[in-house]
Parts: sequence; structure tokens; C-alpha cells
Amino acid sequence: MPSYNLLDEKWISCILPDGETAEFGLKEVLLNSHKIKEVLDVSPLVTVSLYRLLLAILHKNFGPSTFAKWQDLWNKRKWDEKVLRDYFSQWHYRFYLLDDERPFYQSKEVNDAKSHPIGHLAIEVASGNNATLFDHNIDSDYCAVPPAIAARYVITAQAYAIGGGVSTPFNLSDAPLTRGFTTMILGTTLFDTLALNLLTYNKESPFPSSAGDCPVWEQNNLAVPDKDGSPIIGYIDYLTWQSRRIRVFGEGDEQVDSCFIQQNLKLPNQIYFDPFKTYRRDKEKGLLPRKVDPEKAVWRDSHILFQTVNTDFKRPEVINWMARIDEARITGTIQAETVYRLMITGLATESGKAASVLLWRHERLPLPVPYLQDEDLINTLKEALRFAEDVGSFFVSGYIKVEVTLKTGAQRILSLPSPLRILASELLPKDQNGKTDPESTKKLADSLSPSGSYWASLGIVFPRFMAQLAEDQSNDKMDSKQQWAEEVRAAARNAFNETSRNMDRSARSLRAISKAENVFNSHLSSTLKSYLNNSEEGGENE
Repeated sequence: MPSYNLLDEKWISCILPDGETAEFGLKEVLLNSHKIKEVLDVSPLVTVSLYRLLLAILHKNFGPSTFAKWQDLWNKRKWDEKVLRDYFSQWHYRFYLLDDERPFYQSKEVNDAKSHPIGHLAIEVASGNNATLFDHNIDSDYCAVPPAIAARYVITAQAYAIGGGVSTPFNLSDAPLTRGFTTMILGTTLFDTLALNLLTYNKESPFPSSAGDCPVWEQNNLAVPDKDGSPIIGYIDYLTWQSRRIRVFGEGDEQVDSCFIQQNLKLPNQIYFDPFKTYRRDKEKGLLPRKVDPEKAVWRDSHILFQTVNTDFKRPEVINWMARIDEARITGTIQAETVYRLMITGLATESGKAASVLLWRHERLPLPVPYLQDEDLINTLKEALRFAEDVGSFFVSGYIKVEVTLKTGAQRILSLPSPLRILASELLPKDQNGKTDPESTKKLADSLSPSGSYWASLGIVFPRFMAQLAEDQSNDKMDSKQQWAEEVRAAARNAFNETSRNMDRSARSLRAISKAENVFNSHLSSTLKSYLNNSEEGGENE
């Protein structure tokens, strides 16, 4: 007999309003979403994958085909219990994790597949080519896991599986969420979160869907893998896309210890714009998902998430959706908050090694509703981020562009060695011409750079600044800008001091620190002055 039904068993980790955590089955999560704060797994990849699964169920049952119908759903403040219970009763037999005939989110037949430890399904554990992101297990000693964990592995693998390896019937290709990062809106309750991300669903929105569109568990004739790409039936099919042929196994119903994995459906070459992704414009390929930069947190370019007039980028469709929701709030059609939160999640892979995961990013930012449509506010945010980048450039190992005033009064941009490069150059021995080896200088400057400390400090205070900037009612936002300038100055000063404190106290080191510090202070002073006195728009930090 089949066992472990995901509608009934408790396997989804949630946070309750009082801060306690509890696990629920799919049915409980949706029926009680208005009593739950949010879904939150230790892995952010699992969290996003579960939200997509829940959204697929809601779209199938409630649409909504128009914004007016969405408003009706929102105003009820919970999902229609009868509709969901009837649906779960109808499809209950398709939600068994270990079913012999139709295991959930898996394939019955995985031809000539090699057995792997169950950890191979988890992107974030140390297995195969994956870097260690959450734990230090290795293939040889990775233990069996309860079915609850195995279920989360399976669902997440279908969303985040990484291409680049050899497989059958053809080589592995990326799952829908592997490239780019996902931006979702978080509300006060799980109901709010799901509703805020439940965009209009019809034959044209969020992208073309046919009348036969449905989640994979409803599909009787499953799509056949095609190396040239399989067609997407519609948005719900996409939300439950089966990137891999997976089958999990275990002894009895208590533990799952192994799995089969093969390539399944490859995304078609036709572009389908994921409503939760940001896109950048490539001169040859058109709009492509913005990648996770392993060297740069997403918040450092967060203005791009909101811009509406920039042709180089396409902001997530969910942001446009939120703008529409806020318009309904303003007109009094619905009641909604003026501040929500953004959840941003994505993977970064090693350059040239698509199957090697370097890291995941999971960031949360406030979303005051003025950012949805106020271009002046967005430009002010952009200026603040550009200012932080300008100061951050002081900690690179190369050269920085500095605006100087000539004796004639004219302004000129010069390329000068960064304070870190000056510090490294003064520490190294000189040749007969009084020069240091450029490569040695760069390597030493890189090793001394406190860039990580600088950005980490700003990452802590940026959400508060972002929220305060939206609340600042003055035309020039000068109070907020001055506070941000002080935060950046303090972070830069502390980072530079951290580097100097870690050096020895020899005369050579002290002279090098003094010279580099003088340059650092001069650059910092002029950059602060320029930011506070000049509101001209800078270029993109992409």
C-alpha cells in the first residue's frame, strides 16, 4: 500500500505568529495559511520551491483570471476551505511520496540509472561537485533521512537542478530557477504572502497558457524529454516543471537513503519571462535573467528591482503586480499594508563549471510601497548605492577614478592608485627605479583589502536606511542622505582601521599606513562632499 501522503503528513516547516516553529502537511498549510506567519526552511532554496508548489495549487483552484477576482480572494482573508478540500480529496492519490505507480514529483521508470545517496538531491549539501553550503557531509557517509526531508529534496531538485553533467536520455540541463534570482513579496501572514504573489492567471498572463495547463500530478500523459526542449503547457506546468527523472527509495516508510537521478524535461529555447526574476538586456541575446554575483550582494543594486524607465533591465513582474495592488489600496478598493518585505534567493555557480555551486544568496529587504512607482525616490536610492560603491572602490587592488579640481578651476577625472594599492606598494621592496612589481603589489593589496568587512557593515544598516528614505518627506531627502553618508563613512573608516591594526608596528609599516591613510582621507572627504552636494544621476552598477 502507498504511504507518506504529502497532503496529510507533517513535512513543511512553518513559523507561527508567536515565533514558534511547527510542521504541517500541504492541506493544513493552505487551509490555515491565515494563522501561519510564513514557510521557512533551513535552506532558502527549499523555501522558494515550496512557495512555488503552493502557488501552483492556488492558481489551479482560484485563478484569478482578473484583478477584480484577485481582489475578491484578498478581501476574504483566507482560502475557500470547501474548494481546497474537494480538490485535495480528488487528487489525494497523486500525493504519495513513495507510491509504486506514481510517486509524487518523481518518475516510475528511471532506466539504467545509478543509485546515489539521497544527499545527491540536495543542492546545498556537500555531494558530488557541490560545494559545502550548509553541512560537511560527504557521499560515503551521508545517512538516510526521514521522508519529510526527502520530500523537500525532491521538490527543490526539480526547481534548482543544475545542468552540465552527463546523463540519459541526454546531458543535464538547468531547472527553471538555476539561473538568475527569485524575488518574492512577504506579507504579515502566509495567506498574505501567497496572495501577494498570486498574479493574474489566464491564457495570456503571466505568460501564454493553454486550456490544458495543469500541475504535473494531474497530467496523465507526461511530457517526453526532448534535447531541443519540451513545450511548456502554461504557467502552472512551469511552476511544477519536472527537470529530472527522480526516484527515491528506503527501507519501509521511516527512512529514505538512496535515489535515482536522470535528465528529464529541458526548458524550451523560447523565452518565458518568470514573473519573479529580474532581466538584463544582452545586445545579442536580448533579455536574460540577472545572475547572482558571488562577489556582490543583490541589495547593492536593489534600485534595479524597482526601475520602470531603464531599458537595460526588466524589473520582476511581481513588482508591477504589487504596484497595481497598491493602487487598489490607495483608491480604497482593498485594505493593504504600506510596507512589505522582499525575499531574494538565488544560486551562483563557478565560472566555466556550470555544475559546481559556489554559494546561494538569500536576502531580505523592506519594501515600502513608494518604491513601486516613485522614480525620484528610486533615483535617490540609486545615488546612495552609487556613493557606497565609489567609497568601496578605495579597497580594490587597482586604480580608482577620482574627480580633481585643477588650478584653473576646471574639473577633471583622473585614474589614481587606490589607497590599498598605495599601502601595498609602500610595504614591498623597490627595484633600482624605485618601482614595485605590479603583480606582487596587486596580490598584496588583495590580501590586505577589508572590502568584505566594509560591505558586511553596510549590509546590516542598509535595510533601515532604505525604509527611512521612503519615509523622508523632504524634497531633497537630505536628512536620510546625511545619515547614509555617515554610515558609509563609519564603515569605510572602520574597515581601513581594521587593516592597519592587523599590521606590524615597524617603521616601514607605519610610514606605509600613514601615506595610504592620507590618500584614503582625501578621497573619502571629496566623495562625501560630492554625494551630499551633487544629485546628478550616476551610471549602472551592473
